[in-house]
Order: sequence, then C-alpha cells, then structure tokens
Amino acid sequence: MSEEKKVTVEMSVYQAAAVRESLFTDTKVYTYDPKSTPQRVIEIRDVIINIDNQLEEILSEETDS
Repeated sequence: MSEEKKVTVEMSVYQAAAVRESLFTDTKVYTYDPKSTPQRVIEIRDVIINIDNQLEEILSEETDS
C-alpha cells in the first residue's frame, strides 16, 4: 500500500468529534511507548492529532467572531 497517496474525508464538526472520540477510546488501552505500540495505533493517533488540530482551528475561529 502506498503511503504517498492520501484519503480526504469531509465531515461536520460533530461527526469529527464523534470519530475522534471513538478513535481515542479504541486506542487508549495502548501505551505511548513507540517500542511496544502497534504501528496501526501510532497511525490512528496521528489522525486523532490531525482532527484535534482542525477542530481547535474551527473553534478558535468561532470564538474570535
């Protein structure tokens, strides 16, 4: 599978928050030690960070308005 290719998904803020919560719940049983964490969990956590950053940006725009 190619790591260079990207998948983009559009969703509402509420959907993004729900997906983020589900991903977090599914990965919270794993340690943050990269030596003993499965690669798929590391990848999922990167997605969580991406969602968090986008949600933070949207929320800051709403509070600045």
